[in-house]
Amino acid sequence: MNKTKTKKTIMLIMLTVLAMATLFATDVTNASASKVHHKKTHKVYKKKKAKKRHVVKKHIHNKKVAYKKPAAKKKAHKVVKKVTHKKTRKLGFSSVYKAASSKLGHPYVYGAVGPYSFDCSGFTQYAYRHGARKYLARTAQMQYNTNRHVSRKHVKKGDLVFFGSSRRNIYHVGIYIGHDRMIDAQNRGVVTEKIHVPWWHEVGYARVA
Repeated sequence: MNKTKTKKTIMLIMLTVLAMATLFATDVTNASASKVHHKKTHKVYKKKKAKKRHVVKKHIHNKKVAYKKPAAKKKAHKVVKKVTHKKTRKLGFSSVYKAASSKLGHPYVYGAVGPYSFDCSGFTQYAYRHGARKYLARTAQMQYNTNRHVSRKHVKKGDLVFFGSSRRNIYHVGIYIGHDRMIDAQNRGVVTEKIHVPWWHEVGYARVA
């Protein structure tokens, strides 16, 4: 009876050990397979990552090449801007002169600023406001004080010409139109006349900014 029990116990132990060995072998196989799968997946991931890096690098390289074009455009824009600035200056005088000459023959009235009668500074103020949308000070002295002074040698069409006993005592102003002539409002009304005449004492020039 005891022998039979012992045999059964031994067989049970052997079966248990065998089952455990089988289970362990299965786990090892699965772990190995998982490891191989992980390696393959990692390789694929690395390849994809490298490919992605290459694409990004290529994209950045293309971007750098494309960036040179706006620089060229910018340069061209500067040239256009420079030419346009010169044209604007010419058009500026042209429009100021057009506004001024449209008032030729209108009467002189002290303190008047237009549109039908003018004093000298009221006339220059009107011409610049309507011809160039620039606002000058009210009196001849203030117009001299608030604009950039230029020498007689560098005077240009559209510059203001000032007359008086000195630069601190200016009583008349006109607009230079070239060839030592100006357009201004004086006792005879709005006229064009020579700058260098006995009744005017020229004291300076100024450029409207």
